[in-house]
Amino acid sequence: MSASPRVPPVPAVLRLVQSAVLGRWRATSEDLYREVVRLTEAASGMEILVAGCGTGAETEWLALRTGASVSGVDPDAESIEQAEARARSLEEPLPLHYQNAPLDDLPHESGVFDIAIGEPALSAAADPERAVTELARVTKPSGTIVLLQPTWTSDIPPAAREATVERLGMRPHLLVEWKQMMRDAGVVEIQVQDWTSGAPGGARTSGAVPVQPRLTWRQKMQIVGRAWRRWGWREARAAVERETALLRELSRERAIGFQLLRGVKWPYPRAT
Repeated sequence: MSASPRVPPVPAVLRLVQSAVLGRWRATSEDLYREVVRLTEAASGMEILVAGCGTGAETEWLALRTGASVSGVDPDAESIEQAEARARSLEEPLPLHYQNAPLDDLPHESGVFDIAIGEPALSAAADPERAVTELARVTKPSGTIVLLQPTWTSDIPPAAREATVERLGMRPHLLVEWKQMMRDAGVVEIQVQDWTSGAPGGARTSGAVPVQPRLTWRQKMQIVGRAWRRWGWREARAAVERETALLRELSRERAIGFQLLRGVKWPYPRAT
């Protein structure tokens, strides 16, 4: 008997599950991006790429605080539409540009950005290793590449790990794996900061504990519909309870960490 086809998570629920895990670090996102700006020395006149820009909150912040021209790419068309609408609503226009494209096939020429930032959505790319290579490709020689990525921090059973990956909508990797992807892409001078518990070397900020995520009525209906299409009504009735329990579990989970990796693109052509 062939395996049932994988039914992707409902997008709205996927984002809620992501917030249960990523919210631990997003609660201190301004501190995180201040550190990105410091490490990259981002400034006016530079070109910055944000791969996995979502609805544009971080790209807007970067453009506003640095004066740089910021381009955002995201594989989700709805997110790009929201980012563009957000940019149009600004009282003062900012140098923001958005495109809908896969993160492992960026729609840019080679060597055009001074700084390239890979957001956590990179972990959801069909080929994360190629996505890192793409970041390096579009970065100028000696330009800076930053990854903001979830990592496995402890051993958990394979089945539990796969269930977490399915609900999270992205696949964390070990820190050593992210570093190797960067090296394989021609990135050198790699530095790492552990942001799992907030800003490294400092106390967790008061906003660093995320609010317990809750399912809306619409999300519950989406869960039921997804479960019905996959398993039938019997399983659909218990689907909301399962997803709610998983949200609680993921919000407490410490098997997943969060790392900031910064490196420099090797300035010379790579040997073939």
